[in-house]
Amino acid sequence: MPRASQGYVVTKTSKIAVVDDDGSMRDALSALVRSIGMAVASYASADAFVAAQGFDDADCIITDVQMPGMSGIELLEFIRRRRLATPVIVITAYPSAALQARAMAAGNASFMGKPFDGNDMVNRIEQVLAQP
Repeated sequence: MPRASQGYVVTKTSKIAVVDDDGSMRDALSALVRSIGMAVASYASADAFVAAQGFDDADCIITDVQMPGMSGIELLEFIRRRRLATPVIVITAYPSAALQARAMAAGNASFMGKPFDGNDMVNRIEQVLAQP
């Protein structure tokens, strides 16, 4: 059943991709997404996400910035070069104005510093999915 929240409806068919090299963060985000009735696919790296072509069926991507190999910002830039409009939520333990500016220039939907509140993440997911 669709869930109404702040004037928009999120369906259970939404699929969220979680890309983070930290297993505990990846597991926590995946559990959070499942707790609101959405499907989730998790990846231990941006390289694994790209190799699996996870971007083909993701309705939203949550990615950490600092990971071995391709960074979350590089992943965002890769997605935009492919002309995909999939919303991306960039998370980082080291937020800075410069990093946020780079993420926004690449066209992401949201930028969050760690740690963050689970309710804030749910709100961000719902907001970016509601955007046309």
